[in-house]
Amino acid sequence: MAIVHHHLIYQAEVGRNDLGEKGEETLKQFLYDLVKEIDMQVLISPQLKFSHQKAWSGIVGIVTSHISFHYWTIEKYVQLDVYSCKKFDREKTITFCNNFWKANDVKALFINREVGKDFHIEKIS
Repeated sequence: MAIVHHHLIYQAEVGRNDLGEKGEETLKQFLYDLVKEIDMQVLISPQLKFSHQKAWSGIVGIVTSHISFHYWTIEKYVQLDVYSCKKFDREKTITFCNNFWKANDVKALFINREVGKDFHIEKIS
């Protein structure tokens, strides 16, 4: 496997109403499902915390790096990062996230952070 340094940055307005303070299990399953969807393997089980700002933070370590997100329940807004040293299908990843979050006003960037070269940044949506 060739090592790459791919970073997808995703943000969107969330159309779901079931991810409030009691949404931990659903969000944890989202991380497991996303890892599977992009053909990765879990290295460190998902960790989630609900903050005093009524926001969820979650992270899962994958064998090739990590996936993390922050979701503000009042603002209904998510920001998510997928960073991997293994190639992954970014369109498939975005579609999966759009479907899970019931997303609106999606914005995404893809950054190729190849070692020794300038970053290549592509706006996806």
